[in-house]
Amino acid sequence: MKWYPLAGLACLAVLLLGCSHALEVRNLRSYESMQIQPLHNPPITVGIVPSTTDIESEKLIKGIGTALERHGATVIMPYAVGSALKPDVIANIAVRPEYRGSGWNFLINFPGFLVWAPAWHGYHYNVDYDMQVSLTDAARNTQIDSWAVPVELNVRHADMDRTWTEISWLEWGVIALVGGFVFINYDEDVTPLLVDHLETPLGDFIAQQIIARLNGSGIGREAASLPPDNREPPVISIH
Repeated sequence: MKWYPLAGLACLAVLLLGCSHALEVRNLRSYESMQIQPLHNPPITVGIVPSTTDIESEKLIKGIGTALERHGATVIMPYAVGSALKPDVIANIAVRPEYRGSGWNFLINFPGFLVWAPAWHGYHYNVDYDMQVSLTDAARNTQIDSWAVPVELNVRHADMDRTWTEISWLEWGVIALVGGFVFINYDEDVTPLLVDHLETPLGDFIAQQIIARLNGSGIGREAASLPPDNREPPVISIH
């Protein structure tokens, strides 16, 4: 009958239009700064020594440096201990990421494809960042503080790399069934999207913790009391 081709085209159009779920971090508010405070005694130069296992995690550390600059610090990143550049504070920041899929993704894909679950719900991913921060008074070579920031994120996302299996609507569901087993694993394509999404809010979150400790330590008070002519000029910024 003539309506069969039209029905097929309509189904295909729905598939193409509904085959994605924008990146969503369900618990991001837990890692957003509720109160923003600037440095009390600028100018303070912070040399950041990044330690991480991948480029994407280094972007998160860069986000911390950018946030510190917004709130009054001069930032050197990456800083090499012993270099000619002389910061007031050395910040050692380490990030260890862990990316995991979820067994729920099997059910989302099969039989979830029947109700377009990958598109409106997204696949589940669990992302953890073990972040360690250590601040050192560079002039006195004494530790200001050291602490851990465990970040545990509930992420949802779906794109055509996975949701194409919804074409099981056009057969007996075997494609979605097999895809469900595969999609239990983490989708590495999510990582750069996630880091871009996190760089600013997570950077602010960690930067505020650093600023609170610097304000409490009294770093910068001596420089702030000097006449402008006696202060050293700012060094360099992030590049």
